[in-house]
Amino acid sequence: GAMASTDAALPQPKKQRSAGGHEAVEVDVNGCSVLNAIQADALQRVLAETGGVLTSDCDEQLLVCVSFKQPVKLHSVQLSGPGAAAPSELLLFVNRSSMGFDDAETEPPAQMLALTDKDVAEGGRAVPLAYVKFQNVSTITVFIPANLGGGDKTTLHKLCFFGTPIATTNMQNLKKMG
Repeated sequence: GAMASTDAALPQPKKQRSAGGHEAVEVDVNGCSVLNAIQADALQRVLAETGGVLTSDCDEQLLVCVSFKQPVKLHSVQLSGPGAAAPSELLLFVNRSSMGFDDAETEPPAQMLALTDKDVAEGGRAVPLAYVKFQNVSTITVFIPANLGGGDKTTLHKLCFFGTPIATTNMQNLKKMG
């Protein structure tokens, strides 16, 4: 248990800084779903660290619902796709389960992100979110209406959200107060 004791000796603030707040939040794979994908089961790989290939079916639109293991505060999203087939924008909806394309096209999103080819490059930067709107997120629905090339197939290789679980934040606050 030598390692455990060194971990405990680390001052908390330092530990948080080194993560840069870029802690990937845990996804509840069973609570995730996608509409209009050729292989819906590819979503699990796309949400995992390894990545996968999720391609739209009838047209260029994809609607992905991501469920988290516990409520989280989100501050950024990272995604990648292949060149022209990569998503050109994301519309994000918070805690709206079982949305359809009609809902996604008519309801106002918590945020809309316009993406550049740099944003969707493999290992690209995390795109910051409007943090105040993502303070208590159990599920996030990601509507991808189009791709960079304007074609009829959109492909997603990887989708990852960064933030902090609400529970741990509360515990840290309690420690500070105590």
